[in-house]
Amino acid sequence: MALRMVGLSRVADGRWFARKGIPEDVREEYQRLYGVKREAHLKLPADTPRHEAAARLGEWMADVETRIATLRAQRNGEGQPLTKLNAIALSGRWYSWFVKQHEADPGKPKYWREFSDHVVYNVIRPEAPDDYEEDPKADSQWDWAREPDVREAVRPQIAELARVATFLASEGKALNPTAYALFVDAVSDNLSDAISTLEKRANGDYSRDETPDTFPPFTDGPSRAAGVSCWDLFEAFVIATKPADKTVSRWRAVFLEMQRDFADVGANGITEDGARKWVHGLITEERQAITVREVWLSSSRRVFGWAREHKRIAQNPFKEVRVDVPRKVQTREEGRSFSDVEAKIILQASFAIQKPLTPTQRTRRWVPWLCAYSGARPGEITQLRGIDVEDRKGLFVMRLTPDAGTIKTAKPRTVPIHEHLLAQGFIEMVRRVGKGALFYNDKTPQRLSADPLKPSRSRADTARAHLGEWVRGLGVKDTELSPNHAWRHTFKRRADEIGMREKMNDAITGHTQASEGRKYGAPTPTAMAEALKKFPRYKLD
Repeated sequence: MALRMVGLSRVADGRWFARKGIPEDVREEYQRLYGVKREAHLKLPADTPRHEAAARLGEWMADVETRIATLRAQRNGEGQPLTKLNAIALSGRWYSWFVKQHEADPGKPKYWREFSDHVVYNVIRPEAPDDYEEDPKADSQWDWAREPDVREAVRPQIAELARVATFLASEGKALNPTAYALFVDAVSDNLSDAISTLEKRANGDYSRDETPDTFPPFTDGPSRAAGVSCWDLFEAFVIATKPADKTVSRWRAVFLEMQRDFADVGANGITEDGARKWVHGLITEERQAITVREVWLSSSRRVFGWAREHKRIAQNPFKEVRVDVPRKVQTREEGRSFSDVEAKIILQASFAIQKPLTPTQRTRRWVPWLCAYSGARPGEITQLRGIDVEDRKGLFVMRLTPDAGTIKTAKPRTVPIHEHLLAQGFIEMVRRVGKGALFYNDKTPQRLSADPLKPSRSRADTARAHLGEWVRGLGVKDTELSPNHAWRHTFKRRADEIGMREKMNDAITGHTQASEGRKYGAPTPTAMAEALKKFPRYKLD
């Protein structure tokens, strides 16, 4: 069943905003569990592209709708019941599923040790009763952790850490409140073993895991359509192809929705007519046709196409589906570039930060200027490190490399630094900061998600998004304009105006050459530096 979409709008500072009212009948319980009572709010940074904002809206709505439906089901006693034995059996399915999510690429053992410590000391330990605090040795096995009040208190956090909602969605299963509590409690009892197994995998120990043999068989009927599910395909695609984190986050909502809508037939049971009806039904007043085409249909076609090539399914039902997109009316004379007035507003505010001390201040001071004189993608600049800025016998360059983070082409490139940036003291700033990240704090390690289907947002991406909010706050609020990416269009336009060769222009900005012949003989950094000398300085007076 499709979600009832809410409106996505921009507020005064340019951020995306959506709200959904919490029905009166579940408000008290919703507030107790999730901290809000009358309305749930979604807030996204101003620099979030429209298609990504729409995708994240869909996932957010799915979370809120699921919470509301679950609370109502708990109140009304609806959903599938489970005996305690079957709850334990289902937790066995969860155990195998959870381990499978990570064991192909488990990461470092330290992550799983810290994960275990978090569960024990930050989730369960705070619920210890007073008598345990007085004499911990009297209950060394922590039997108190299985008391009903402790179970109830930790259940929401255990469900989140163990990805219970995603597992139940992959199984196509809805539980009544009693069954849900039994199941999450069974998962809680086995979470430590799952974490321990993954720590072994991270240490290179792939010996046979006998834990799944200890669970009873689940006998309460089929959990979903036979065969591979839509979510299974997405998971397999992500693990096999390792797309960019942004792509995974954007496509996640698509396959959560697809999993719900096609749970009864599975991936192999989707017909071309069914796929076409589903895709066209996604177009609403809040979700535009271009979003459906560029995100929902594109991701479906790509994943199912991959699955068909690897013999996981018999056909790709989305292959021939098409979405017509009305031509968008363009009202800006400058198109997607900044006007001279807009560019001046941003660069003046940036230049006014004369002594940036924090990463945020450095981002505001230097990233707009670096983008303005290189046409680089904003995310390529916010992930820049001091070690990426090089002095090649007096020619200063920046290496935009996948070692620092995501590069759209997955290929490094070297871009000369414009002389106006040198005159402003950019190199001196780099030397003060050192070899590490220039525009975000990398002094403490970032806790990354262990779930490949729900990746963490990089700090460089967060810096880019916050910069977009700052630019919107300066008054550059035209919604047809990206507050950061517009520098890329502006650079291309100004380079064309001074007669820079297209091949040189593309080499600097990192655009793919239009033909095979033009890929030969790529311009050298020295040649690019000579071309940039003709690129006019921005004037602030």
